[in-house]
Amino acid sequence: MILITLVMIRAVLIDDEDAALEVLSKLLKDFVTIPVKILGKAKNLEDGIKIINSTKPDLVFLDIDMPGKSGVAIYDYFNKPEFKVIFVTAYNQYAIEALKNSAIDYILKPVDFVELHNAIQKVSEEINREQRIKELEDKVNFVCTPDMDGRNIMLEVDKGFVVENSKNIEYCHAEKAYSVIVTFTGKKTLVSKSLKELQEQLPSNQFIRTHKSFLVNIHYIRKFIRANDSFVLLRSGARIPVSIRTSKEITKALKDLFKS
Repeated sequence: MILITLVMIRAVLIDDEDAALEVLSKLLKDFVTIPVKILGKAKNLEDGIKIINSTKPDLVFLDIDMPGKSGVAIYDYFNKPEFKVIFVTAYNQYAIEALKNSAIDYILKPVDFVELHNAIQKVSEEINREQRIKELEDKVNFVCTPDMDGRNIMLEVDKGFVVENSKNIEYCHAEKAYSVIVTFTGKKTLVSKSLKELQEQLPSNQFIRTHKSFLVNIHYIRKFIRANDSFVLLRSGARIPVSIRTSKEITKALKDLFKS
């Protein structure tokens, strides 16, 4: 049996009607068993966006049909929001559009407290699932990272950057003008650099270009197969092609690694 922890869900409410905001607030306080903390309320999308940016909520309750910008326009501001969205509206014609935009649920007005409770339960379970995955990944990082020195690398991504330690990176591959970094846990990050630029940024004593489209951390190589289509087999099971011109370079790098 899977035990679900009752997490405190931090929420923002956006609706152009004062009465709707008041009713939703009361239902969340009095009829939902999972604790919900309301971080702020807004009567239009623009003000709601400001509250979201300043409070970083777990969940946003959002009316669709509002003066000015529709609630669905929230995805113009957050392409892949880190928070969950529940649309609350009187117009069921918006249901398909809401679901297409990856809202976690959709509730019609007047709000039924049973439907609201079920929606909150769904949010809680999803947050718990994501937390378990993160904890598992952290444990795997701690236990399974190869015994080697690493260096924190700042990686440019869409609308910002992330920091990753080089020893966690198993391999990278080209994706048009960009690159995809793959850690040994399977996490993938699209970065705004070509593979050549990325290679210059990563430690040269750890990473080797096996192919024009692949850059591999030699510490993760478990097998090197020379054939018509040569390849290296990595710790995760990934099979990475090796070009003819890099075969000798890879062999030398592996021999040097084992000598050390």
